[in-house]
Amino acid sequence: MNNSTPILSDDLLARYLASTATREEIEQVQAWLDASPDHLDELKGYRKLWARSGMMGSQQPAIDTNAAWEKVRSKMQGNEVPDVAEAETLPLPARRRFSPAMWAAAVVALLAVGFGWFYFYNTQSPKMMSVSTQENTLEEVLPDGTKVLLNYNSTLTFPEGLAGDSRSVSLEGEAFFDVVPDAMHPFIIQANGTEIKVVGTSFNVKAYDEAVRVDVKSGKVEVRKSVKVMELLPGEGVEVQSDTAFVTLSANPNAAAYGTGVYDFRAAQLGEVVKSLSQGYHAEVKLADEALAECRLTGRYEGESLDATLSIIAESINMTVSKKGNSYVFDGPGCR
Repeated sequence: MNNSTPILSDDLLARYLASTATREEIEQVQAWLDASPDHLDELKGYRKLWARSGMMGSQQPAIDTNAAWEKVRSKMQGNEVPDVAEAETLPLPARRRFSPAMWAAAVVALLAVGFGWFYFYNTQSPKMMSVSTQENTLEEVLPDGTKVLLNYNSTLTFPEGLAGDSRSVSLEGEAFFDVVPDAMHPFIIQANGTEIKVVGTSFNVKAYDEAVRVDVKSGKVEVRKSVKVMELLPGEGVEVQSDTAFVTLSANPNAAAYGTGVYDFRAAQLGEVVKSLSQGYHAEVKLADEALAECRLTGRYEGESLDATLSIIAESINMTVSKKGNSYVFDGPGCR
């Protein structure tokens, strides 16, 4: 430094270059620069040495200014003369007072940026998840705790986290739903153009083709297609055949037997029995004579194999059951 003028301490210059000086210290450096035009050239040279020492632009949270200044000073003692002509111009700190209007503008800008990020993160389409079956059944627990039992050849699609104002899923195939209650976030199923809306209930939805069937076990279910809406209670069912054709049915108590393995028949016609068994066991069960369809059966069968279940039923109604090819066939004298 120039010995004809007061010399600032090494520590002060180091803090100034490292941008850690206090306001008073910045004012001292400013006064020193104002005292002589040569001081600016000297500071430019020191800044270039500082940069070559690898200390400028550091992203570390804390800077050891003493060590940095020692590194610069060692270069100076090694007769490395700063090239003032090539040195970068050092922007000098400026004191600025912000008016109320400027503060208000800054606040508005920060709010706008914050809202922009909030809007961005909350309007992005969530990642879609799906679970599928082929020749198997599958039980899936959704993020909200709702249990879904998928039948053969079925696919359930839902947004990751199942977040949003409504818990919306789509179904292709068949599934039994046991929905966790949440009055603020209704559970909605889209199936072949039909919407099934619930809050907390258990029910079965079959949507393998255009027609959609809903059987309610508990709670209340709203079924909608186009402008037509129907509300179902426990024990009720409906088959939606078109925008306006809603066929009201009694709920099939064995609609979910494909997953539970439980078949409960109460004076059920044999025609309905073989239909339920065919669907639940994914096998072909038939009657040798359509006249046998009117026979009635009462019984509960749980966790049995298809062969065992058919044998028990045949014995209880005085019939025989045989396997012909891939089909099981009931035969007998008929009902008395």
